[in-house]
Amino acid sequence: MATIGELIPTRRELLRFGGAGIAAAAAQSVWPLQLRADSARKTAPRGNAKNVIFFELAGALSHVDSFDFKENAATLKEWDVRKTNTGVYVPHALFPRMAMLMDKVAHVRSFVSHEEVHFRGQYYVQAGRQLNVAFATEIPSIGSVVASELESRRRQTDTFPTYVSFNLTTNQVGAMATGFLPARFSVFDLNPDEALKGMTLDQKATELLEERWRLLAQLRELNPGRLSGLDKSITGFEDFSATAKHLLSDGRWPAAFRIAEADRKRYGNTSVGLSSILARNLLKQDGGTHYIHICHNGWDHHKEIWTRKAASNHYQLIAEMDPALASLLEDLGTTPSPTTPGKFLLDETLVVCMGEFGRTPGPLNFQAGRDHHKHVFPAMFAGAGVKGGTVHGASDLDGVKCVETGWQHKKQPRIENVVATIYSALGIDWAKEVHNTPSGRTYVYVDPLGANGFIPTDELSPIYG
Repeated sequence: MATIGELIPTRRELLRFGGAGIAAAAAQSVWPLQLRADSARKTAPRGNAKNVIFFELAGALSHVDSFDFKENAATLKEWDVRKTNTGVYVPHALFPRMAMLMDKVAHVRSFVSHEEVHFRGQYYVQAGRQLNVAFATEIPSIGSVVASELESRRRQTDTFPTYVSFNLTTNQVGAMATGFLPARFSVFDLNPDEALKGMTLDQKATELLEERWRLLAQLRELNPGRLSGLDKSITGFEDFSATAKHLLSDGRWPAAFRIAEADRKRYGNTSVGLSSILARNLLKQDGGTHYIHICHNGWDHHKEIWTRKAASNHYQLIAEMDPALASLLEDLGTTPSPTTPGKFLLDETLVVCMGEFGRTPGPLNFQAGRDHHKHVFPAMFAGAGVKGGTVHGASDLDGVKCVETGWQHKKQPRIENVVATIYSALGIDWAKEVHNTPSGRTYVYVDPLGANGFIPTDELSPIYG
């Protein structure tokens, strides 16, 4: 006979499945926030999206061999480089599925990064600002800011975490904590392979869970002051316990983790493929998740980037990414919105795909690989009113530097502008400032102070046509 421990995932097991961000949540959280908008920075949030999916290519895809294609010494005839019906050149043999979806994608080919090492670059992507070790413990991730902003919009039926990620713990930064925000805005980071094994409860297990929760509530009532004066992280774990209970007793949660074999095959049956299916399923269930970060790690090929027999190479990573991202875009485009008749999920979901920088153009290096290149690299955007089949900005003939920024500024766009675009799409004023941080240092949602002086903090409006 099964024991209660065998039937019900423990909080510790749930932390193994996800919620890794809460384990590192800062004890020095503040709430409520003292917020105000910078009157000198006029913003007009669009509010054109209910959801955002950030598809991170951690380690950096070679831009000149993919979506900012430049013929170079490494180009092989077998890649079958062809011009799509949108005028974009794509190696069809490498990206057979995404090549067919260029009409749904807007390309921005003029990004520049502050950073050129992975740890700092991946932090920059997740935090939306450069790493400052003096204040790092109080800086929240973009997803946690979104979770705090959308809290007032949560319905009584919203039991899913607002911010969910997949495989963030595989990159060099891991799943960032909530910084000055309370732990309840933590990321729920999922390992899809582990999560698919342990997120379903039968009727007996549900009854046992409810009984355990009643007993715990009675213990709390016996000593209601036991948490007073304790570290704030304890309260964070209490919040997480409540979240876990609500999740496990909501039938939509296990439903989101049911995957058809046909979907496994179409998405690639890889970790990033499963992550993409689950991202689709979470939005389809309409349980309160609105910001999803999918991390596809491993794109760092300083050597043997195009060597098929190498233990890791771009052929392998592309074969995982292409069906996963393409299937996700296709399914979002055909899955009806659970809340808006006549709309599909892609109509109300902004999808962003990018890495932390690009890879060195031209001939391969002496190890048959490509190194880091921050000076110009692309990103793709789709959904939520984005005008597909468009290209904004341009690199030079070799993909070394930017020759056209693709928007109203002479300066190249940066991660900060992606963050502004995300906040704007969700109806969040990206000029907001927080004035009661633990350090007393003002936190700006999108910081105008870059590495070398002030930078534009506008959203990427050209992607909307």
